[in-house]
Amino acid sequence: MTDSERRRSERKEFQAPTAMMLAAGSLEGETVNASAHGLLIRATGRISVVVKIEGKEYRGRLVRAEPMVDGGTYYALDLDDEFQKT
Repeated sequence: MTDSERRRSERKEFQAPTAMMLAAGSLEGETVNASAHGLLIRATGRISVVVKIEGKEYRGRLVRAEPMVDGGTYYALDLDDEFQKT
């Protein structure tokens, strides 16, 4: 299955200042592997977030985090409600 087959709607380029707040809570799981400076953990549950974009708040969950070469991180979110661009 390709990424485009899993998506519910088409992606379009959009840039705006964004704030992402993590909801309190914890996840239960198990360590899959370990190194001197990291762990891979498999867990059940969800990491809930609230995102603020252009004065609007959206609730959802983190579905993927991917480190970038420049030190940043991409965060993929699944939103509860449809995103409305202004």
